[in-house]
Amino acid sequence: MDGEVAQLAALVISANHRLAHPGDPMRWFASQRAFARCGSISFEAATKRRVGKPVLVPVAETPPAWLDQLARSGTARVVLGFERQDEEIVVGETIPDRIAAGFAGGGSLWTMTTETGDGNALGWRAAWRAAFPEARDGRHWAVTYTAIAAEPQPLGRSVEAAATELKHALAEMSEFAWSHDVKQANVMVTSALALLDGAKDPMALSRPRSPADTLPDDARRLLFAAQRGWIFDDMELWATTEFDQKTWRDHARRAEALYDAVTAAIVAAVNASVPPSGPA
Repeated sequence: MDGEVAQLAALVISANHRLAHPGDPMRWFASQRAFARCGSISFEAATKRRVGKPVLVPVAETPPAWLDQLARSGTARVVLGFERQDEEIVVGETIPDRIAAGFAGGGSLWTMTTETGDGNALGWRAAWRAAFPEARDGRHWAVTYTAIAAEPQPLGRSVEAAATELKHALAEMSEFAWSHDVKQANVMVTSALALLDGAKDPMALSRPRSPADTLPDDARRLLFAAQRGWIFDDMELWATTEFDQKTWRDHARRAEALYDAVTAAIVAAVNASVPPSGPA
């Protein structure tokens, strides 16, 4: 899964867990994999002025400090949001988000919305900057989350509905990869199907403790399967294929369906973390 999306998902799940379980020390939070490439992660809010540009006010210098701030601010829930944009490059020709997602800052719009019990909301968007190119520990990125006034967001579809759609889309892509002898792509999607069904991971990747471990079982399986099914920015999977135009159109159709299913699954799984006492 794209690192920017993975970090947003981790923040949303972690924030909701803190709100629902304030006594949990969450010792795994600060050292989780979603933060591993970042030298700094900070949070600020844009406040309106009568004249001139909005003023940016620091909120927190680290993710743990941000969680503490949420708990003090009366936040009731945090929601992951998603919106396709499919940018037009020339008149009548667009780059689908599933392709643009392979480039820094490209793809769909992902946000997290922090909401209070009285209906007020802030929408947070991330800006990634390669601020530490010489970092020996690989922490090259500085990430700043900026909040602006927003509307409360819907949670999206249910985990069950998202799982059904994802299973169908993965099976369709697996059939395509198998029939055209694209073995590595088939390994990826069939392993995603196994994760979705709760079977042993065929790829046997180690998973350090993470925010996903706080999710209900069905949501955790859905998130892991969606992560494994995120193959849109891995061009090497299809690099050696020689398809005719009709076959590429078939691939594009299935890839679009898989992108829709994967992104919907991520939203559904992450928002399963929203405390049940949150506003409707």
